[in-house]
Amino acid sequence: MRQITKEDLEKALQILSQLSHSGGDKDTDKLRDVLDAILKDSNYYLNVCEDNGNVIGTSMLYIQHNLSHEGRPRGHIENVVVDRNYRSRGIGRLLLDDLLRRAKERDCYKVILHCRPENIGFYEKSGFRKTGEVEMRVDL
Repeated sequence: MRQITKEDLEKALQILSQLSHSGGDKDTDKLRDVLDAILKDSNYYLNVCEDNGNVIGTSMLYIQHNLSHEGRPRGHIENVVVDRNYRSRGIGRLLLDDLLRRAKERDCYKVILHCRPENIGFYEKSGFRKTGEVEMRVDL
């Protein structure tokens, strides 16, 4: 497991497409710019997992600072995805555990994530629990 590099972008996007139903072509140039910004921001951890040099998983943690909770940040996990050919081998757990370790190192008071109903069990095994909070959003 290691931090993503610009050379990993294409494979990471292939893996992320297994999670997303957005479809369509990706603007790779724009995503290269986004990745460049992420790599320069110390509040992001964007990792890949490899098998013999082949990227097989991704995970991301964002550290969000705030003025409540005595100024302690919270972590937000997204894009924990393992290539479908490598699932059920503990790779997702390794990716998730690394992000949780980093959140503790950064003194986060909590870590949040959103997941599909079929993935709830995976996250509960790592200590996450449903909070009863209502997710709200507006698509822009």
